[in-house]
This record gives sequence, structure tokens and C-alpha cells, in this order.
Amino acid sequence: MTSIPALALKGPDHVVAALPFLLGFTPHESVVVVWTTADRVLLTQRVDLPASDASIAPHAFARELVRPLEGHRPEAAILIIIGSPDSPSERPAGAVVVAPGAGAASSLLTIPNTELATAIMESIVGMGIELRDALYVHGGHFWSYRCDSECCPPEGNPIDPVAATAVAASFAVRGVSVMESREALVAALEADADGVARIEPLIVDREIEIDALLGTSHSPALEAWRDVHIEWVHELVISGSCPSDTDTVTLLVALCDVRVRDTLLWHIARTEHRYGCADVLLSATRLAPNGYVAPVATCAALACWLLGDGARASISIARALNDDPEYSLALMIGASLAAGLPPAAWGEVMAELTLDDCRGRPPAA
Repeated sequence: MTSIPALALKGPDHVVAALPFLLGFTPHESVVVVWTTADRVLLTQRVDLPASDASIAPHAFARELVRPLEGHRPEAAILIIIGSPDSPSERPAGAVVVAPGAGAASSLLTIPNTELATAIMESIVGMGIELRDALYVHGGHFWSYRCDSECCPPEGNPIDPVAATAVAASFAVRGVSVMESREALVAALEADADGVARIEPLIVDREIEIDALLGTSHSPALEAWRDVHIEWVHELVISGSCPSDTDTVTLLVALCDVRVRDTLLWHIARTEHRYGCADVLLSATRLAPNGYVAPVATCAALACWLLGDGARASISIARALNDDPEYSLALMIGASLAAGLPPAAWGEVMAELTLDDCRGRPPAA
């Protein structure tokens, strides 16, 4: 069973080495802000670098980037700007400039995107949040926007292989993998055509059995079915074990019931074993036939979002809405992700609900 890692960001080497694991893929041409609270990662926020044609003012970009975190009380932030791996021109040049936030007599190599980095740094500090570092990453090396020329040599600081190995090992034991790109991550979460073809007839048979068993809505048989499946789905998903085809069919059918779905989400919001939850739900999403994708993909998205894995969460929501464009919970979560809200926003919603609220038993006759 896997749990949320207590990631120790001891220095820039650890931060840079952890980025692909926090995002689920290796980022390029990106702006990333790692927001932390109580020395734990609250949210890893990634957006594409803005166009270099000055069509977006750096301060306007910075304000939009940090705005979703207002009111969610992060204690500290680390800014990382990542260049293109294929562009030698993006390596810092040899001229010197005044370093923002350093001493008046300090100087820096000219680092790409300095104006953008300065705007973001000012926005973070303006929120009353500690800025722990601001880094530029290119070609396996990093430079700090905040240190003087003695801190960062012209060739940059190579990532410490010992730190990189320790970070990779801490995620590997929890089964966290990294894709080469976001496109590769999307491909890995697409439907498994052979698996869908295998599962679909089993679902048809299961639905026939259920129709014969349950009868009308709000019948005692339906409420009894819900009780059994709420407990069964909870145990399967929280366990993080690899589901069989029969398990997958049961899970896909059960999550179509809103009461089963919502009680599972209540449990996921409170468990420390969300990596296991995400693994089970993502696996089932890949096997879900049309008409059964939206509930399980939305649950998978929430499990990923609570882990701070916005990439997998967004891809899962896209799959849910492709299956059912009007699926209300997917629309709500998708809007939250698009706005850059941290996972704490969902946790605050769920904290107001009890298990009985989610179960929603009908009133006694």
C-alpha cells in the first residue's frame, strides 16, 4: 500500500530532481512553482513559458499565475523556469546584470527570462509568502536568479547525482513513474482497446443481472446493494491492489451510482494512501467502455489532484468529459484545475461533509 511521500526539498538539487516526479513527466519550456506548507508540497503548478514576442506582459502573467493560491495559505514557494533542451542559445550568457533581491553590489550572468522571473518573484513575495529560491534549468544544470556570480558558475550547477538518486528512490518505492513528455503521459492514459473489448461484454451481463435484482429506484434492494458496494469499492480502491477483470467490471458499474461514487470520494479525501487509489482508478479508466468512463475518470482525477498531480488529473477530466460532456462533477473539477486551485480547495469542500451526507439514505417511510 502506498502513501503520500513526505518529500524533503533540502536544496536546489532535490527540487530540480523531483520536478518530473511531481508533474508526472519531464517538463520543458515551462514555468513551475512548487508551493509548500508545513514542509510538505501543497501544489506543483506548471504552465508553458509565455511567448517571447512580448504579447503578454510579465507582471500580468505573474499575477494570473499566483492568483489561484490567494486564500489557500501556502507558507513558501520555489520558482523554477525550464528552458528548451534543444536550444543552446538558452544557456545563460556571459554579460552581468544586477540581480533582483541580491545585494546592491551583486551581479549575475545574464539568465534567460530574468524579467519574467523577477515579476513572478515579486508577486509571490507580495502575497506574504516566503520565496525559498528561484531557479533556471537548462541541459541538466541550474542557475539561481537570486545569487551572485560566486554562487552560480558560468557553466551552471550540475544536479548532484546522489541527491537525484535519493529523490528517484523515494518516489520509486511508491510506484511513481515519469513519462518523457506530457504527450507520452496522455498516450499512457488513453483507452486500452483490447482491454475495453474484453470488459464490455462482461459489463452488459452484469447490468442485466442488476436490473433483474434491484427493481425500482429507492427500493430496499437498491439500498442494500449500495451498502454492499460502498464497502467493497472502498476496500478495493484504498488497498491499491491490481484489480481483476471481474473487479474492474464491479467498480465501473458501481461508480455509476452517485451514492457509491460520493462515499468513495469522501474516503479518498481522508486517506494517506492516495497513490494506491489513483493507480486502481486510472487502471479502471483505461478499461472503461463508452458510457462508463466519466464516473471512474472523475474519481481518478480527484485522487490525482489530491496528490498534487495536476497533469494526470487534467488528462483524466478530459477523458471524463469526452465520454459525457455534461458530467457535472467533471465540469466542476475541470474548472478548478483550469483555475490553478490547489488540492486543499477540494479538501475544504469535503471537510464540510459527513459520510452520511455522501451516502444520502432516503428518509424512512
